[in-house]
Amino acid sequence: MARRNFTEDERQHLLASSYVLDVSPTIVHFSAAFKQKFWEALLDGKKPRDIVSELGLDPDVLGDNRTNGLKTMIRNEYQAGKGFRDLTNYSGMNQFMPIESKVKYLEQQLAYKDQEIEFLKKIVSLGQEEGK
Repeated sequence: MARRNFTEDERQHLLASSYVLDVSPTIVHFSAAFKQKFWEALLDGKKPRDIVSELGLDPDVLGDNRTNGLKTMIRNEYQAGKGFRDLTNYSGMNQFMPIESKVKYLEQQLAYKDQEIEFLKKIVSLGQEEGK
């Protein structure tokens, strides 16, 4: 079953929560604190819909698929043993990285490429000198 898109009002409602870091038309990015509290409530035997409500979010806005999917997503993050992640601590270059982090990463990559080019130029020039 396809997930429905959030309306602009629903997106604004979700963003009003301190536990929601970003909302696209189809995806909600929750904070690590939300995931930690959700996980603890799951361990206490609570149901995902009840947990979402207790944490101040409307489960009807999220929908049953997203609400129930949180259980699997958060359990997988817990089992990975790297702690709960949010937009600020995803590893690698991906779409969830803040723009400042992407720029810094790309600047580092560019500087490294410049060093490689200079090194290759020196190698080529040494080869040309030997050929004379």
